Amino acid sequence: MKSKLLIVFLLLGSLIFSQQKVFTLEEQFKLEYPQSISISNDGNFIAYNIRKPNFEEAKWINQLYLLNTKTKKIKQLTTHPSGVGNFSFSPDGNFIYFISSREFQDKSNKIIKGEKQLWRISPYGGEAENFIRLPNGIDEFTFSPDGKFLALLSDEEISDSLKKLHDEKEKTKNDEIVYPKENPKKEIWLFNFSNNELKKIYKGDAGISNLRFSSKGNFILYQTNYTGEYNDDQNHDIYKLTLDGKSILLTNFEGPETEPQTSPDEKYLSFISQTVPDIEFAETDVELIDLSNKTRTNLTKDFHLSIINYIWHPKENIIFALVNEGYTTPIYQININKKIITKLTKEESVISNLQITKNGEIYFLYEDGIHLKEIGRLVTGKTEILTHYSKQLKDFKISQPEIFSFQSYDRKFKIESMLIKPVDFEPSKKYPLILCVHGGPYSAFKNTFLQSYPMQVYANEGFVVVAPNVRGSAGYSDEFGQSNRYDLGGGDFKDAMQSVDEVIKMGFVDTTRMGIIGGSYGGYLTNWIITQTNRFAAAVSMYGIFSFFTDFSNSWQPVFEKMYFGYYYWEKPIDMNHLWVNRSPAFYVQNIQTPVLILQGDKDQYTNLANSQEMYQALKTMGKAVEFVVYPREGHGIRNEPQHYLNMLNRGLNWFKKYLK
Repeated sequence: MKSKLLIVFLLLGSLIFSQQKVFTLEEQFKLEYPQSISISNDGNFIAYNIRKPNFEEAKWINQLYLLNTKTKKIKQLTTHPSGVGNFSFSPDGNFIYFISSREFQDKSNKIIKGEKQLWRISPYGGEAENFIRLPNGIDEFTFSPDGKFLALLSDEEISDSLKKLHDEKEKTKNDEIVYPKENPKKEIWLFNFSNNELKKIYKGDAGISNLRFSSKGNFILYQTNYTGEYNDDQNHDIYKLTLDGKSILLTNFEGPETEPQTSPDEKYLSFISQTVPDIEFAETDVELIDLSNKTRTNLTKDFHLSIINYIWHPKENIIFALVNEGYTTPIYQININKKIITKLTKEESVISNLQITKNGEIYFLYEDGIHLKEIGRLVTGKTEILTHYSKQLKDFKISQPEIFSFQSYDRKFKIESMLIKPVDFEPSKKYPLILCVHGGPYSAFKNTFLQSYPMQVYANEGFVVVAPNVRGSAGYSDEFGQSNRYDLGGGDFKDAMQSVDEVIKMGFVDTTRMGIIGGSYGGYLTNWIITQTNRFAAAVSMYGIFSFFTDFSNSWQPVFEKMYFGYYYWEKPIDMNHLWVNRSPAFYVQNIQTPVLILQGDKDQYTNLANSQEMYQALKTMGKAVEFVVYPREGHGIRNEPQHYLNMLNRGLNWFKKYLK
């Protein structure tokens, strides 16, 4: 049976593959598509944002758009240069509320600038208005289902005396930094629409996030890791907060409990848990706690795939979940009463931003290997696409990704890999190849047009692209996800190389012109691979790990090494049998013959600048072909400022063109 989706995409696909224009990085940056959505309760309107680069201001700007689901007409709601942050329809549908730092006049006619405060705009047009201002800005907001209350999360208010002390320290330059630093505590505020009363109801710890009202609006749920430190994300617990500000602990199990929600009747608390408590690469499940007797039930214990996030049906004991499944992210339905799990979307696609109306209509963002993100919904079990942003691709040559698989070298796993052939591919030709390694490690390449690396641009430049989900990736079995624990740089390295060899067997690769690129964990594996083999003629290492000692000492997640190696470096004799030593590229750097381009943000809190700087210093000292580029003000991923992101992608492309062409 062909759905409307298939017919629309087949027609669009016939247009896409008949065009001749080259797809470049500059063209990629012009593309517009939805980033996230909010649905009105009646399903008549969808608010969504589109992010655009502003090169003059060196920033990205999100603006709000509105889709009428009946007429399919779209209009832009905001144009202010400050853009919008998180946004949501009010339950009555009369306003779209959003966070923005745009300037405004307060009640005393003072101009307020640079504060993240709450605004609202009518879906029927007009100007946005500042709705609530909190002393230290607003991090999150959420509505009660009946629309009577609005809960807001903010940093604690700083006293006048502390402000004065801080100003004095700045003025006198008596501004030493003392570690450990404490993150500001969080405050929860409640706005009552019936009497326009705004009051602070709770001051908690620094780790509070993910505010959400219970299904009937009787209380608020939140999760916290207590410190607000990324390093403590395996310690999340869930609390209930009454509307008069009493906090009650609901979960305190080993490992993290996150994404708290309640069933429609508020009988059950649901949350996401892990099979192994102290590692971030374990399978994630949906669990229930009966709030009357504290009975705990794991709904997906025997499902063996990780749950990304989920929503409840508004009236029934049914959960809809997004699931990591290989190169796809489908929707599954979990029928709690019948204990049945059913796959709802069959396409080889990636679904995100799952939402539901009060009548049970499911909406989401949809994308696949040759289409941009589009707004979609489920209609009688079929996917219907409501927008057509992929028409922007009709003038370009693109190459449809192919997924192939092979048995791993040790016969333990089936490894999947993505292959993107050059546009205008001719099987009799020999092409240069680029091996792409994803970050994580517990992440995965997905079947999407836009990737973390510009694969379609590579294909337009005549490169073969190989992007494997090596062992340790998300989207497969729990054993697969945990398989490179105690073995980073072992089986994952061999899987990556085997994926290249499988493509070489197909007969169209020039093995003297092969390159490798990776960022984060992908940067680590890139660094590691070029110390173990000289098969690659060019490498692009982006914000990767060079030495695990350096990474531990400078990262905001020093527990990473403990999770993967099982011990801190001082707990075992430091010799070549020590995993921190024998899996660090730093101790094999003398083997590198591959020309390396190193790209790094100077504010990276995950993989600190020191990693890349050490690698550059060693290669430069040995007289190897190396270039080191540092991007100011950039964190992990080098995506804060669009001109830096474009520059980074261009430098990587030009490095491959220089050494592989």
